[in-house]
Formats: sequence, structure tokens, C-alpha cells
Amino acid sequence: MKKNKDLTILGDSIRIERLKRKLSQERLVELTEVITAQHLGKIEKGEVDLRATTLFAILRALNCRLEDLIDLTGGENNGKN
Repeated sequence: MKKNKDLTILGDSIRIERLKRKLSQERLVELTEVITAQHLGKIEKGEVDLRATTLFAILRALNCRLEDLIDLTGGENNGKN
């Protein structure tokens, strides 16, 4: 099964933002209160299409905006990663 490019970019960005904040996957899972470590691992690898509510929980836990994770203007990424 071929990975979706957008999900791969999003997953990479989530992992990068998590690492910038020196958070383990387990700690981010605790902060979101809605996902498991296994699910987060799949999200970071771009293997799952996450629900909006899950994405919002991750954004809140990382204290960042969607624009911090992806370029909404259509580019590969926003140059921050």
C-alpha cells in the first residue's frame, strides 16, 4: 500500500514538533488524552488518516497551529522543518 504524501508530511512535522519540545511519544499521548502510543507512532509514520478531533488534540498538546505543521498554500512544507 502506497503512503499518502500529505499524511507523511504531516506525520513528520508532528514528530519534529514533538522532538523540539523534548516530548516522548508517551508524554504526547498523555497530553492529548485521546490516542495511544501505537496510534501516534502510525500517525508520525504517515500510516493512518487521522480524524480532525485527533489532530486538534495533538495541536493543543504541542501548543502549535496547523500552519506550524503543514503549508496550507500547497508547498511541500512551510520551511520550518
